[in-house]
Amino acid sequence: MVTTYPITGDNKVETVCYTLLDQTASNGLVWINQTQYFESIPLQVWNFCLGGDQICQKWLQVRKGCSLSHEEIQHYQRIVLILEEIVELIVKIHTAIQLNQFKNQKIFEKLQVIIAEKLGVEQNQVCLASNFAQSFGAYSLDMLELVVVLEKAFDIKINDEVAKNISTVQKLVNYISQKVIV
Repeated sequence: MVTTYPITGDNKVETVCYTLLDQTASNGLVWINQTQYFESIPLQVWNFCLGGDQICQKWLQVRKGCSLSHEEIQHYQRIVLILEEIVELIVKIHTAIQLNQFKNQKIFEKLQVIIAEKLGVEQNQVCLASNFAQSFGAYSLDMLELVVVLEKAFDIKINDEVAKNISTVQKLVNYISQKVIV
């Protein structure tokens, strides 16, 4: 979205405040005085903080009592654009993390059932920190049988070298998560 500065005047920064266009809007106006404002500022961008400072607000407050030059107005518009891109990236990162957590949770839930059944333990005994040898007494032959079942259940191939290094349920979840799409 492009931020505009539609009203001509002295460009003097007297007061800095944000108002939404209406209650359902996600964009608003950043006022620098009683008549002039930057338009189409997303609320998330206005509220974005770094180092405890609201960047959009701080940049203007530092210039209180001064008139903004044409270059400074353009600079502020670029700041808004960059912050908007940062906010979008943060949302994408959070979404990816949540999806990965959901995926790992689904894998873990399926593993709980398989491990409990195959190793003869209660499902609630299977947790991410569980060590196959120490927690369940599962050694080479048990693990080999478990790997065969897991390969079928998740439609993956677990080579012998990888299988030897998977000592905990968490490591198994991490490995399967890299191999499957849930």
